[in-house]
Amino acid sequence: MKQVKYAIVVLLALLMLLPGCSNTSDVSYKKEPTSNVLCLFVYDSIFQNYRRYEKTLAESLAKNGIKADIRNVYSAGQLDLAQWDALVASLEKLNRENWVPDVVCCIDDRTLSLYLEGTFSQWLPPVDSIPMVAAGLRCPDWALIRRSSNTAVCTDLLNFQRNIEIAVRMSQYTAVPGIRMYSNVVVIELDTSDYEKRIRERLLSELDRPPYIDNIDFHIKDMSLDQLADRFKDSIFVNVFSNGSPELNDYRSDGDYHSHRLKILNSLTMTPFLTVKRDIENEQVLSKTLKPQFSAVRDGFADGSRRSLCGHFASYETVARDQAAYVARVLNGEPAGSLPIIEHEAKDYMSWRAMELLDMDYDDFCDEFVIVNAPWRIRHPFVNVLVIVLLALIFLSALLITISLLFRKKDVELQNALAEIENERIMLDMALQNADCIVVSSTDDLMELEPKLHPDDSDVFAELLATLASGKPVTTRKFRLSKDGGNTYRWWQFRPNLNLNTDEHRVERLESLSGIVIDINDSVVYNEYMTEAALVAEEITNKETFLMNISHEIRTPLNAILGFAQLLSTDDGLIQGEERDEIVGLIRENSTLLGEMIEDILQFSRFESGRVDVNPVETEIAPLMKRIFDEWSAHVPSSINFRFDPGRDNVYAVLDPIRTEAIMGQYIKNAFKFTDSGTVSVGWRYSISRERVELYVEDTGCGIESRRIGKVFNIFWKDDMFKTGVGLGLTIAKMFTEKMDGQVGVESKPGVGSCFYSSFKAYIKK
Repeated sequence: MKQVKYAIVVLLALLMLLPGCSNTSDVSYKKEPTSNVLCLFVYDSIFQNYRRYEKTLAESLAKNGIKADIRNVYSAGQLDLAQWDALVASLEKLNRENWVPDVVCCIDDRTLSLYLEGTFSQWLPPVDSIPMVAAGLRCPDWALIRRSSNTAVCTDLLNFQRNIEIAVRMSQYTAVPGIRMYSNVVVIELDTSDYEKRIRERLLSELDRPPYIDNIDFHIKDMSLDQLADRFKDSIFVNVFSNGSPELNDYRSDGDYHSHRLKILNSLTMTPFLTVKRDIENEQVLSKTLKPQFSAVRDGFADGSRRSLCGHFASYETVARDQAAYVARVLNGEPAGSLPIIEHEAKDYMSWRAMELLDMDYDDFCDEFVIVNAPWRIRHPFVNVLVIVLLALIFLSALLITISLLFRKKDVELQNALAEIENERIMLDMALQNADCIVVSSTDDLMELEPKLHPDDSDVFAELLATLASGKPVTTRKFRLSKDGGNTYRWWQFRPNLNLNTDEHRVERLESLSGIVIDINDSVVYNEYMTEAALVAEEITNKETFLMNISHEIRTPLNAILGFAQLLSTDDGLIQGEERDEIVGLIRENSTLLGEMIEDILQFSRFESGRVDVNPVETEIAPLMKRIFDEWSAHVPSSINFRFDPGRDNVYAVLDPIRTEAIMGQYIKNAFKFTDSGTVSVGWRYSISRERVELYVEDTGCGIESRRIGKVFNIFWKDDMFKTGVGLGLTIAKMFTEKMDGQVGVESKPGVGSCFYSSFKAYIKK
């Protein structure tokens, strides 16, 4: 048997060695080739706008069928020599990894110049040995570019006329209040580098026709802004100055260049400033303008700094897509030098963050500009409101279904309680029909019951006998008797049948006594049960009232939301501007009110179910109250003066800061609700003698009548039924306060105002 097994194993091994027996012997895997793409950037790696370029380039290469290994080198070059070490480190890392680019991408005139001039020759192959795709060129050095036969070019040429037109037209939005804006005097900062000289030449070529008046060489001297604005009121005066080389600013005849430079910088709050390049000098000038200005370049635009409002240029995404298309053609075999020069599509762009700073409305400019970084809710306000309304409707539908189920459940509980009461009444009737009775015909009959009397009822029995002895009328009396020698006691009741006679003084006197002493123990037990049942019924009734109030209070803001939403959805564009904003504002206001109601209900529900915990810690009162005041300062109605009244410092109490903020929030909301105009104050008072601190909110509102003050913290109680809310806010504040061993209180006077406070044990800590 073993020999057979060995033979089978040997046979299988031989079969595995035969050609064609293995399933994998003839399978070949074709690995998709990867192209190395090197990107040279002019700024450092923290420049935020590069992220948009890098993402778009990678996506565009993939769409063009190129699998690329993209490496980024951030050049900083002549702009920031401190970054040179980082640049060298990046290039040396590529050499250590033997990583050689298949194509080089330059994104700016200056990186292209650095590369073509051989600045990177120590680390990269010779210029014409690998193809180059340069994009985003604003003022190209064509003489330098023509030296290379292996370079493709995409330009974004500076459009001075369009950008100056935008700056003149939009300068009114960047004006500083109280300072005159000279809209037709545009200022540009340019120094004397080769790149900036090319910019000057292009600027001069575009300003050689009306309505432009160029002052690039400061040939117009000794004129103030008023004189320039008046003299060239029908033209656009373009003033170019140098921040880094003030001797070029021959602005006055006296040759005091530095003073003239400071005057120009100080005047920038009164003239539109146009950015045509990004460097340290330009950033310094921008810092003097106080408000966002205008940019003819994409560099630094919409990067979160709010320095630029708008401009005309090609975006980083456009540059990346065009460059990726040329890179794909080069990698697919086309010579870079044979590709035609193309110009990127330029558009009018506006920064949303700058618009926020200037309080500009999105709808006023969205048709004219491509607004960058505008939130989705701003770009689609109507859809945003509809989404909010839809979510609110879904939540409210769920809430109404829950309320309906609760109604049904409580109705069943009430019916069961009534049925149980009816059963107990029948049982009581049966018990009374078979009850034990003792017939009483004289005081002596009563006295025979005294040995069976419960010790605690001896005073009641003695008072009954004394009243009978005095001849005065008596009423029923209840006491406990035992029939088994004091082991058990049952409740009995004396029910007298009095025979009264009126004397000469018209005073009724007892003439004879008769009556019964009846066992009422079952009745007493039943009454105790009925009291409990009544409490249950009252609780059920209260909850039904609460659910009815909730349905009414929720329906009011919900009807407003649905009504205005329907109005917006059917207006066919007739409702615009302030009227539309007012409707959207009312929807948001009612949505907020609805959210606050639901939050109060959930808080109360969690508290009732025992799912609310407090975490008391040693807390300093002053910073806690200041934080509460600061948080609520953003929600103060315009007609109310919201004031902070600080108390004594270094006061500490053991409480939960989060729950304390909730307590004070309820007090503040209540004060805002009942104060149409006046003052609402938040503060604290520390009592040394009582060692307690009172955290209070005081208002000058309508106040509360003294007979109603005791009800303010009751559940579901509202002083004014026409005010919004469900009557839970102050109840929640009381629950949280007592949960932290505190006490609540209120002081109020009609027409003067109210002061609500929570008091806690406190101490001074040095």
